[in-house]
Amino acid sequence: MPEQPARLDGLTVLVARPAAQADALCALIEQAGGRVLRLPLFEIAPVADPAVAARQLQAARSFDRWLFTSSNAVRHAAELLPPPWPPLASVGAMTAATLAGFAGDNVLVPEDGDGAEALLRHPALQQIAGQRHLIVTGEQTLPRLEAGLRVRGAEVEVLAVYRRVAVEHAPERIAELLGQANFAIIPSGEALARLAALTPLAAQPRLQALQLAVPSPRVVETARILGFVHQPLLPQRVTDAAYLEVLSRHRPGHSPNA
Repeated sequence: MPEQPARLDGLTVLVARPAAQADALCALIEQAGGRVLRLPLFEIAPVADPAVAARQLQAARSFDRWLFTSSNAVRHAAELLPPPWPPLASVGAMTAATLAGFAGDNVLVPEDGDGAEALLRHPALQQIAGQRHLIVTGEQTLPRLEAGLRVRGAEVEVLAVYRRVAVEHAPERIAELLGQANFAIIPSGEALARLAALTPLAAQPRLQALQLAVPSPRVVETARILGFVHQPLLPQRVTDAAYLEVLSRHRPGHSPNA
């Protein structure tokens, strides 16, 4: 029997992605019968001195590999210095898809999951002593990726090509949205920490009881530290379709054999 399409009928999903990157995911949720509450906690902006970042990219064109930590990193790097680029790697499927749109699809991608740890398990990144690698990222980077490359003898530079700018929300608005949501899709540990900081005291129990869907074990650990009641959901890959599937499988009343 063919697998049934994911359905979110009756669910209200809070989406905390930056506004410019939320449209496709929100459209999928609504097409599946869900209701969307948009709550961008950060917006994405260029770094303070783009000219310096562009020169650093140009200087790294001779490196053995560039590793991208997000789709935002890809888009902002392309604005600073269009391809061609050196051999490329991506922390996940969504970032790889963005890279393909700018530089072709010959991208090293984790073979089992997404994130820094999964990328570091790739066979092509085991024997890299003496190689030069550039991590293209935002101002909040992935320290495990840098450390994992260095311990294998690679020379590593880290370049931020974008930054997150906090979006202000009234505490009353946060409480109102939390009172309506069944699930929340949180894009990063920084976003989750900001949501916790913005939530008024009276709404904290509702926040901590909310079922989260997050992109990585690192954000799961942030949720644990912040006192969330339920284990956050991790999609198999960090794609919009995978988020839809994991929410569908965990919605109330869903039968795995349906």
